[in-house]
Amino acid sequence: MLKGKIAIVTGASRGIGAGVARELAASGATVILVARAEADSDSQVQWGGIEPTRLGGLSETLASIEANGGLAEACPADLLDNGQIERLVSQVAEKYGRIDILANCAMGFPKSYKGAVWTSTTEDWQAQMDVGVRSKYMMARYVSPVMIEQKNGLIASISAGASKDEYYNPVFRMAMSCVDRMTSAIAYDLKPHGVSSISIWPRWVRTERVMLAVEHPDPLFEVTAEDLKFSDTPEFSGRAIAHLAADPDLIERSGKTYPILQLAHEYGFSDLDGTQPPLDDHTRKWMAKLNKIHEILYAD
Repeated sequence: MLKGKIAIVTGASRGIGAGVARELAASGATVILVARAEADSDSQVQWGGIEPTRLGGLSETLASIEANGGLAEACPADLLDNGQIERLVSQVAEKYGRIDILANCAMGFPKSYKGAVWTSTTEDWQAQMDVGVRSKYMMARYVSPVMIEQKNGLIASISAGASKDEYYNPVFRMAMSCVDRMTSAIAYDLKPHGVSSISIWPRWVRTERVMLAVEHPDPLFEVTAEDLKFSDTPEFSGRAIAHLAADPDLIERSGKTYPILQLAHEYGFSDLDGTQPPLDDHTRKWMAKLNKIHEILYAD
């Protein structure tokens, strides 16, 4: 589906980013893996009083892709450093001659998803606004000229329903709102050049961090068995981005935000186990709200 395409995936050391990278590679793209954590030892975290635990690294994602016959390249970079972002994009464009997909998956994590404005910390802000928003914008800023020159491309950014709802801490809610608004703002500038910008809302995702929270409960980040009933693999997000990138009418979706289940049903893809989660009432509610927002934003 994506044979010959060049994709950059940020946050590719673990979680949604790693799943997206694996799935884009499985769909035929050559994937540039971007994150700070190159080796497994670089990505250990302290969790719930247990010993520091490895959650993955670029080397692990790369090995997984290559073991399944995919094409990928690990490019460690600090996404808080504009110079490193500019050099990364320049090197990829020079080596491969094009950039077809930017999957903006990098997101920092706070010490706690709970809390209010008066309990949030500067670390929360850096993790979610600087890594989760600013780095997405800067990646789009440097990728845009390459995509404009080739007259096509997809910038897909991972967001969440917290952009329109009040759950998790306020910095997370603001960050997700920023990502969705950034998506439409970038789309406005790029649509005349044939380049698309889209925001995606995954459900609960069975990332390494989520599964660790299930195994070792921590009051700062609670995940229940009930939550897992409404969860998907990280690759499910990758399948959404792959189908978007392969859509000949992609530009008509540009600037919009989509719950992942909506894309699964519209494109007809399933998760790794072959099942397609049903459209539940919650998703239908969000689809209706987002459609109204899209109508307002794109009204003549």
